[in-house]
Amino acid sequence: MGITAEINALAGSSAITIMISQGKISGAVLRGQRRDISSASSTLFISFMLVIGLLSSPVTGRADAKSDVRVLIDVSGSMKQNDPKNLRAPALRLLVELLPKDTRAGVWTFGQFVAMPVPLGNVDKTWRDTARAEAAKIHSRGLFTNIEDAVRKASAGWKEPDPHYRRHMILLTDGMVDIGKDPQLNAQSRRRLLQELLPALEQADVTVHTIALSDKVDFDLLQAISSATRGSFEKVTSAEDLQRVFLKLFEKSVGADSLPIENNAFQVDKNVSDITVLVFLAKDSPTTHLIKPDKKMLSEKEHPENVQWHHEEGYDLITIKAPEAGAWGLQAKVDPDNRVLVVTNLRMQLDKLPNTLLLGDRFDVRARLLEDNKTITNSNLLEKTKFELKLVDAQKKAQSLALHDDGQAPDSLKGDGVYSVLLDKIEQPGSYEAIVQAKSLTFQRELHHSLNVYDSPANIAITQEAPDKPFHISILPHPGLIRPESVSMQVRFHDEAPQTVAQINEQEWVIEIPVKFANQKFTLTMAAMRYDGNPLKMDFEQLLTVTKGPQSLAIKIEIPAHSPESKQAVPDAHADPHAAKKEDKHAEPTPNPENGATEEKQKKGFDWKIVGSIVLGTNVIVFAVGYLLYRRIRKGREKQVEKDAKEMQV
Repeated sequence: MGITAEINALAGSSAITIMISQGKISGAVLRGQRRDISSASSTLFISFMLVIGLLSSPVTGRADAKSDVRVLIDVSGSMKQNDPKNLRAPALRLLVELLPKDTRAGVWTFGQFVAMPVPLGNVDKTWRDTARAEAAKIHSRGLFTNIEDAVRKASAGWKEPDPHYRRHMILLTDGMVDIGKDPQLNAQSRRRLLQELLPALEQADVTVHTIALSDKVDFDLLQAISSATRGSFEKVTSAEDLQRVFLKLFEKSVGADSLPIENNAFQVDKNVSDITVLVFLAKDSPTTHLIKPDKKMLSEKEHPENVQWHHEEGYDLITIKAPEAGAWGLQAKVDPDNRVLVVTNLRMQLDKLPNTLLLGDRFDVRARLLEDNKTITNSNLLEKTKFELKLVDAQKKAQSLALHDDGQAPDSLKGDGVYSVLLDKIEQPGSYEAIVQAKSLTFQRELHHSLNVYDSPANIAITQEAPDKPFHISILPHPGLIRPESVSMQVRFHDEAPQTVAQINEQEWVIEIPVKFANQKFTLTMAAMRYDGNPLKMDFEQLLTVTKGPQSLAIKIEIPAHSPESKQAVPDAHADPHAAKKEDKHAEPTPNPENGATEEKQKKGFDWKIVGSIVLGTNVIVFAVGYLLYRRIRKGREKQVEKDAKEMQV
């Protein structure tokens, strides 16, 4: 029988598939072919060892994977009220101008029907020209809001993950699933979106970012879609904010490098081939000017041929090819969302970061510098480079953390060019901007990532029709944090048997409590699964009294000591009747004296003697298996040759 070995090595988003096959040798083989068979067997053995070497080598995700960005724009009639100035058009044009060359992208519009005004293709001059022209045609004449059909058509061809592309979908709407006047048909469409299309998007490794441009949006639906696919959900209160939201989603989808801007100054280094300066404009903004290193000033009206100046209501976008290295200045209103994006062979890359967090969650931030898509490990360069994480809250208050490549947890390997830090100091809910910077004397790079932090996995509302009527408890799990289909809940009063909280629809759980328990404390136990795959179990202590609308089952956090084995946060409980007492299987264990030596080794990083022994032992086993396989194949082939030779003599 032939021997077939198929080896699939998955490394991040990359897949290596090597097929080794050796079929049966024909009876016409001559004695003189012994050498060829031996050579083939040797080749098989070498190939086998080569594959094992690939599997044994440390690998990272593909740095050269391109982005596939598909934009879905709502053109329903309600947009006349929610976007009266049609600011979807300049926001889309901003995204079109920012997308890097060779990104794969397309634009779909939807109302009752779905259209594709900008066909899916690689971003180049022709694609941009088409996208600019079609952006001007965005309207608000659609009769309905067929979100299901838009997602289905835009995701066509996305069946399995593709290691060559990072897939992102941006969905902008001001409404809810609305395919007709029959509420039942609308409910069925919404259900198909959640139960059929959403799992398919997850399977194909698609990240969906959703934008709500109205208070009448189906928030639960949009948050469920974005959270399940590790995307972000953005609520836009004014169409004027669309441009800034599109910038954030561009940065999440493409991961473009930028240069730090400090006091409207930035430094261009010799590794930069192009820069794109984005300046947001307000009503009181002065006319934008750029100041070159030679102190010459550029403006929209006066600039050389290597400068393209695009002015829109709300922003200036200036692209400069082959910019001079040195200190540049920006004459404009200071704005934290202004950017200097660069095209360069010296880039920074981040491991994928979360978009939605529960207060107390912790995660590792890992960054590396790439030159020609290869991780830089040159110690002479890296020793002079400082890696830093800045976390900026909505009030512009910032905290800074240094990233290290020293082998100390959470860093994995010393000197591998990957710099790490544990982010475990988010103590308040809200929106944050994470900025990772790499700075040296000769260059600077930074990447931006926005995230939202919630204080609770659920809201609770307690109502009572009359003083002698039962209390009605309604629990609304946060769709952006936990999978609704995984939720189960119980309520228990002191010395009473627990009662199950019943689910009445996709997002609401209810229970009625007799009036005799008024003003007594009860424990609400919730068990569920997070969108990140981690289980969640919490005990909330609540007072049975009427609430003023839905309230967070708030959790007061004590940031636990760092543990290299745990990236998940562990909220703590307090005696406050509205606080939570959490029991989580991810909680850090109580220190055990018997584990002291192990914990000490973890603090110090890798024990290289142990690592070396494991690697040596693994290589010995691999070599032995490969050698035995080689001998077996060779012996079998020699027997086959002798048999065929005897048949020929007969």
